[in-house]
Amino acid sequence: MDPSFLIPAPDAIQVHWFWLQMLLTITTFLHLVAMNVLLGSACVALAAPFSGPEEETAPLCRNIGGKLPYVMAFTINFGVAPLLFLQVLWGQFFYTSSILMAVYWLAIIGLLIVTYYAAYIFHLRYQELGAGRSFLAGGIVLLLTVVAFFFCNNVSIMQLPESWLRYFSGGKGLQLNFADPVLVPRFLHFIASAVAVGGLAVAGYYEHQRRRGETAGARWIKYGCNWFTVATIINFPIGFWFLGVLPSFAHNVDTLAGKLFAVSLYGSVAAAVISVIHAQGCRVYSAAGWALGTIFFMTLAREFVRIAYLNPYFSLADLPVASQYSPFIVFLIFFAAAGALVWWMVKTVFFAQEVK
Repeated sequence: MDPSFLIPAPDAIQVHWFWLQMLLTITTFLHLVAMNVLLGSACVALAAPFSGPEEETAPLCRNIGGKLPYVMAFTINFGVAPLLFLQVLWGQFFYTSSILMAVYWLAIIGLLIVTYYAAYIFHLRYQELGAGRSFLAGGIVLLLTVVAFFFCNNVSIMQLPESWLRYFSGGKGLQLNFADPVLVPRFLHFIASAVAVGGLAVAGYYEHQRRRGETAGARWIKYGCNWFTVATIINFPIGFWFLGVLPSFAHNVDTLAGKLFAVSLYGSVAAAVISVIHAQGCRVYSAAGWALGTIFFMTLAREFVRIAYLNPYFSLADLPVASQYSPFIVFLIFFAAAGALVWWMVKTVFFAQEVK
């Protein structure tokens, strides 16, 4: 059977697809940054007690635990917008893949609720948990990792309509795409990135404290930078594995998407190398800036890979347009206002915690 017959017809959009693609890229970048900080810092909280006496590592774990509920809230809320833009641009693929793995996809809601509760317990009952802290931190990391794995599966099924044919072999709503050779390296690449960014987030927090004159946690600056460096170095061979199993059409430089993918890939590698150099010199803020650049380039790369994967079946230029720009302009106004409000909330909460 030709899988193209299974692809639903796309809905019309109100503005040119470029504007929606730009917003998809920006919001995906914001979500990935928050997600990396969440999962990576949870990994640090899980591993830190094994790196020294409890009286030394407890303040670090307690500080991370105090931030986890906030970071998780931002991760989930920042994840809503890219999902909406993805549905607008690639809905006929995304909805189908979500249905094919519906049991796992819907389970994400329950997993996130449990993780949210666990993060609050880790924060509010840290002292009472005793030895149970490590088990709870491990549970948080495990649940977040499972959610990430389900997301990677959805992306894999979405980009490979030929995998949809397995629906007719049974297992309705339980489809995972282990037949995709890209699935595992893609998943590991994201996990290693999260660990790296989480370590750098820890270093950034204590660098901020140091600049305010609080030197008690200065040792964790180097600790976090080392986490970032080691995880990034490990991620390089994973990234090359990921690149090696990508189909040739996904990075064919004879196509425009392939050229843009190559530029994004080279940019991400260069930014990652520079960020590691700055991290090893404990120049945390500059390392964070280059790390954000790496994530942004990788966000662009994943968009170009998606375009290349689905090009045989669909092009964004094929989307029907029913021009109506006024709602889009109103949306941009509220989007900017919401961004300003979120930034004010972050500063307010952060300052209130410092005063406390």
